[in-house]
Amino acid sequence: MRATHRLTAATVKKLISSPPERTKYVPDGGGLHIQITPAGTASWVYRYQLHNRSREMGLGSFAAVSLADARAKAAEAARLKAAGIDPLGQKQHARKTALREAEHRLPFGDATAKFIALREPQWSRANAEDWRSSLRRHAALLSRLDVNEISTSDVLRVLEALWVEKNATATALRQRIEAVLDWATSKGHRSGENPARFKNHLEHLLPTMQVKTENRPSLPYKKIYEFMNKLRAEPGDVPRAMEFIVLTGARSGEATGCCWREIDLAEKVWHCPAERMKAGVAHDVPLSPQALALLEALPGAHGPDDRLFDSVKGKQVSDVVLSALLRKLGYPLGSVTTHGFRASLRTWLGERSEASEDVADACIAHDKRPANTTAYARTRHFEARVPLMSAWANYIDTPERDATVLPIRAA
Repeated sequence: MRATHRLTAATVKKLISSPPERTKYVPDGGGLHIQITPAGTASWVYRYQLHNRSREMGLGSFAAVSLADARAKAAEAARLKAAGIDPLGQKQHARKTALREAEHRLPFGDATAKFIALREPQWSRANAEDWRSSLRRHAALLSRLDVNEISTSDVLRVLEALWVEKNATATALRQRIEAVLDWATSKGHRSGENPARFKNHLEHLLPTMQVKTENRPSLPYKKIYEFMNKLRAEPGDVPRAMEFIVLTGARSGEATGCCWREIDLAEKVWHCPAERMKAGVAHDVPLSPQALALLEALPGAHGPDDRLFDSVKGKQVSDVVLSALLRKLGYPLGSVTTHGFRASLRTWLGERSEASEDVADACIAHDKRPANTTAYARTRHFEARVPLMSAWANYIDTPERDATVLPIRAA
């Protein structure tokens, strides 16, 4: 009988057709056997001895692995054994390595979700939604790619479609992709240089753009009296939300997301928590008599977790809804924005009061100081801001011809 290649496919099929009473090993030679069970199943096995121990390594079922492939696998195992390497140990190591690699595989879409979930407690709701929307809309090409497989060319495919026409959008998108991939590297899901990095990398591959800073259109403060008269004639929560935004100088998301537990009517202050502020620093807003009157006139039970204002659908009033209100009041798209009322207040403070620049910035929660000095800045210049916010509310109620310069000095 031949020492090797004793079996044929026909021989194996015949053996399977008449299963033995007990599991049987039929040799092909060179350590390769076909294992036949009483149930009629057949699988390839490489049997060998190493360090005076009998070992057995499965090579796959007869249905999945051909005789030729089984012989090739057995020959490779014999080669490893001859080199002093345990074939079974090598196979187990390869399996563990593959499992580790599988565990570390992470699609970019999943990495994005995990990164946002990590950072969301420190972000405003609007910022978190902006991240989700931006990456979902513009980085869909990366979503299913493993983070370790994403290359510079993949990132460029995403950015090049936006870089010239919508550079601000593309710039923010690149920064977000870079942040997600940096996180994935720290978590061990990828290695090597970040393909979304700009300095000394993408800056050489993308067109150089002239950065233009454009302020959002705002209403000149001299026209605020006329605007507020139109606004106060409109019924409902949305106009009241807009009125509150103008009176407080708050960002739209901070005002429309405000709930009653943040309002202290007795102390005449709105405590806006850090997680809802753009800069992530809590901010106290003095409430003028007009702002207090607005809040006290709002209908409803005013539970601690109830929002001050709701849309007609019972949801937080969106910027889109506020923008539609401006159109309804006769302000064409691009002429005035909700965010622009913060500029109206800041300009008024600069031209009609004697508030210092720092106090005026504090009125709209701007802070140009170093980060280590802003961590506990919620009451920054609060006492100085109280008369300023009341003076702003009074100015709003006064026709421009009757308005005078207000010599209000910072405390």
